[in-house]
Amino acid sequence: ASSGGEPCIFDPATYYGHHEAEWGMSWCASFGGKFWEGYRSLIPKDPGFDKRAILYELYHKLNHYNLFGGGYMSDSQRLLDRLLAA
Repeated sequence: ASSGGEPCIFDPATYYGHHEAEWGMSWCASFGGKFWEGYRSLIPKDPGFDKRAILYELYHKLNHYNLFGGGYMSDSQRLLDRLLAA
């Protein structure tokens, strides 16, 4: 609770950074097209985003491979290939 006794939310995984980094985990958020349309209506896509989005996702896929192994390695390789081709 806050100092005034009101309920509050504590997020132990807060992040301060560029808004585009949110897209790195969008593959496991399961948001539909309407959500992302709404998002883009508020925060337009910056030039070069499509290339950076690959890098943001790659970061998380490599982390998941490090933690869990499995198919995350092939996902990471696919993203590396796309990044190098972009």
